[in-house]
Amino acid sequence: MSLSPVWTEQTVFNPELYVPRRLGGLVDFIAELRQSLPVRKRILPGGKVELAFLLDGSDVTEFYMGWDPPSERGPRKDFGLVFSVSNRPQIVSARRIHILLVLMNPAAAMLLFGVPASEFTNRTVRLADLGIPTAGLQDRLNSLPSFTERAQAVEEWILNRLRHSGNPPNFLAIAQNVIDIFGDGRTVPDGRQVMDFTGYSTAHANRLAKQWLGLPVERYAALTVYRKALALLNSPLSLAEVATRAGYFDQAHFTRRFRDYSGVSPGQYRLTHRTGLDTLHLD
Repeated sequence: MSLSPVWTEQTVFNPELYVPRRLGGLVDFIAELRQSLPVRKRILPGGKVELAFLLDGSDVTEFYMGWDPPSERGPRKDFGLVFSVSNRPQIVSARRIHILLVLMNPAAAMLLFGVPASEFTNRTVRLADLGIPTAGLQDRLNSLPSFTERAQAVEEWILNRLRHSGNPPNFLAIAQNVIDIFGDGRTVPDGRQVMDFTGYSTAHANRLAKQWLGLPVERYAALTVYRKALALLNSPLSLAEVATRAGYFDQAHFTRRFRDYSGVSPGQYRLTHRTGLDTLHLD
């Protein structure tokens, strides 16, 4: 996989974004991406559940995550795909693409689909395989004339599914507090400190975390540290300063962990063109 792309204005993604106010806390945003020329993207791990709707006109040759088997890494004709918390990049390659992407809290896996988030970890799953009917939604999204209308239709579809789900446990509030800790710019706690913060036993906290977040507590905490480092890499800070502020032991430790998650070093990341969103790469 080449990391020295030929960059032209024609290859730039210009996503449209819609923030569904009625789904605050569960859905970060709904985005629409449209590309009429061949494109290949690497999407770095983000600690989220993502829902992708491939609309008419898409010609997808690859759409896979780290643990998808070889048989599922070829052309995609499915309308709805869902993928969850990961520690490996996702690859999307298409001759043409028109996609609605819903970025969600990991709890969406249980709330919307009744499946623990860990079932989707590093996997791409078809909505059809979860027994979720989408024919009506597919027809509607392909017939609506504007992005805003399509985004609102997806928002309503999610709300309808939520009306049939139960209430999330208190652990989700704790998870949000963990996210806030890592985002507040202070010293980042390690996994053991996060475990103490939950108030649960290690075994019970990990069971809940795998169900609702997709990963055990310490691995989720490590993913959050990586995401903090990813954001800091988009600043003028040196690599050593990024490592310190993100909470790594030293720059060598930071480089090893970053490569584990991204498949590239922090220095390569800074040299790679990023388009639309900070995790979207052109390979």
